[in-house]
Amino acid sequence: MSPRDTAFNEKFYIGAELPADLRVYNVDRELVPVNSIFQSKYTVIVGGCLTCPEFRNSYPEIEAVARDFKDREVDFYFLYQSLTHPENWGFVQPSSIEDRFAQVDHAKELLQTQIPWLTDPIDNQLKAHFSMTPNSQFVFDEAGKVVHRNSWGHGANLRKALETLVGKPETLTTVQDLNLPRFERHLTSARDMLVERVSVEGKSVPLRVASGGESNPVSTLLSNNFNQSNRYVKLRPEADQRLIETGTGTLYLGFRQDPVLGASWNNLASAPEYKIIADGATISPATGQSERLDVESDNEPREFLVDVKDWDADKPITVKIQYFACNKEKGWCKSVQQEFTVWLDEDASAGKVSGRSHFPRGRGNARQGGQGVQGGPGAGQRSGGRFGRD
Repeated sequence: MSPRDTAFNEKFYIGAELPADLRVYNVDRELVPVNSIFQSKYTVIVGGCLTCPEFRNSYPEIEAVARDFKDREVDFYFLYQSLTHPENWGFVQPSSIEDRFAQVDHAKELLQTQIPWLTDPIDNQLKAHFSMTPNSQFVFDEAGKVVHRNSWGHGANLRKALETLVGKPETLTTVQDLNLPRFERHLTSARDMLVERVSVEGKSVPLRVASGGESNPVSTLLSNNFNQSNRYVKLRPEADQRLIETGTGTLYLGFRQDPVLGASWNNLASAPEYKIIADGATISPATGQSERLDVESDNEPREFLVDVKDWDADKPITVKIQYFACNKEKGWCKSVQQEFTVWLDEDASAGKVSGRSHFPRGRGNARQGGQGVQGGPGAGQRSGGRFGRD
């Protein structure tokens, strides 16, 4: 057993209970004490999200177990959490609880799940309590005590535990019986990329970020109709080790269209431009514009590397982006401006991106950042633009 699994089992020993103040959004999206969920003799909760490969591999097994035990005083729930590996299959970290609800609805349709979903609050309190495990598996009794746990979702293990608790069912549903969807590999190969990827030197650190404006209801987010206040683009800021430790170093800005919201970059209009406003810090370049692509529209990232000097951790910076969003199906193209606040503070719930904050690659297929940028534009960007004239 790995040290990680040993620590998990020690924390969630048989008979352990969840804190009374721990809350979750129930299936009706009401914020309730998590202990109020335990209404049946036993309750199964399995964590997951759209970007966790282990969840995508194991959820069909959990669905099969649920078919056989759902009428034996056992309730089943999936718990939707923050994205474990953002950018897998193109998905990006939500910026509001409404964004997360929209991802849940998308997951229901995409994965064709029958097990109902609970949702972790946007402060990720349940995932934090569950030791940041992305795909943990629990069985609680009616009193809320742990009677089975595993740091990973595992159908055969769960079935065996339930057979011990309530007896062997008359049926034995297999994954093949369910005919659930299969999924292609989750990363874009270098030869299929329209935009060359960039990253800081070494392992990057995701920073805390907040999107400006008010979030819209889920129905508006999923409608594919244009709404000026929709946060179509999500920002992922990352720092190199020097920046997070000293306030001077390289900052990565990754802007991505949220695939759940149905918009794309419109390349027939002006290319996306960013502007950074920092109190006391020196940013170079503080404005920039991505390269214009020769395709009508796309959903690849727009990434920038900037040099930062003397960033005070107590003073967040403001990042703005101006771009044109489009939706071919609905036939709209609109100018959008969004604003983000970024803190020089590691976000432990931001998830790990393969090749950057998770198993960082060498220079290979991605152009690396560093102080060698010498104050000039990072890869794939040029200085100036509309923001520069404000």
